[in-house]
Amino acid sequence: MHNLRSRLPPMNSLAVFEAVARHLSLTRAGEELFISREAVSRQIRGLEEYLGVKLLTRLHRAVALTDAGKTFLPVVRASLEGVASASEELRRNNLRQKVTVSSTIAISTLWLTPRLADFQTAHPHIDIAVAVSDEPADMASEEIDLGLRYGDGNWPAHQATKLFEIESFPVCSPDYLERSPPLTIPEDLTQHSLVNLSGRYHDLENWRWWLDCHGVSSAPARTLSFDSYANVLQMALDGQAIALGFSPLVDTLLEEERLVRPMQESLSTSYSVYLVRPNAIKPSQEAQQFIEWVFEQAVAP
Repeated sequence: MHNLRSRLPPMNSLAVFEAVARHLSLTRAGEELFISREAVSRQIRGLEEYLGVKLLTRLHRAVALTDAGKTFLPVVRASLEGVASASEELRRNNLRQKVTVSSTIAISTLWLTPRLADFQTAHPHIDIAVAVSDEPADMASEEIDLGLRYGDGNWPAHQATKLFEIESFPVCSPDYLERSPPLTIPEDLTQHSLVNLSGRYHDLENWRWWLDCHGVSSAPARTLSFDSYANVLQMALDGQAIALGFSPLVDTLLEEERLVRPMQESLSTSYSVYLVRPNAIKPSQEAQQFIEWVFEQAVAP
């Protein structure tokens, strides 16, 4: 191993030889390496002079490996591949790693985002990218590591693990409750402004569903609709309407008394919040750490 450099041929010529041997063409090797055909020829000629043997036989429009070239090629290829693999591993270890997460607006805003600081404190080398939309993402084609979805857990080509169930009940601001007509039983809701979360993914859990299930057939005084749960809750926080609160998403707002429950009646559907992974993508070490953290957060008090 002493003075290894003196025993090695010109290193660049080895990469050129591997490319020529793979393409069996000086021209195509040059195109791959972004050098001229003449430069490829000079590199091969220099390597052959160093070794003292012919590695290639020049044909009319191509080249062929000599016996010496056939013997030399697998050694060169394995050596270069070993250096390339080790280099890639070192570069990966030195780079910050990213985990991409898809999430609905409500889950991202009220459940995931408030907790992310704790994850990043524990894993400062991992960057988190969150794609927020109520439309289910094509996780495999968009290279999304995992998703937080609300539904029945049946998503083809995906593995879904339940995180927690959702309970629905009326919520409003303390100020709204103080200055509004009586609000103690479900029937009272028809005298108030109600705000709905609209859209095809929320049709099962709107005010009409909730009132019907509690035997209230009358229409509310006024109904507003938003396709973003952040806007729905903002209406309630501003004292403009009563919203359906989804627990545990609104638990912090209730604990802080920014929202209150005017009545204890509640409902649940068969839907829950799930952690979803595409079957086609094996989670990276960093994604697995994030998955384990999500499970811990889901069961935390």
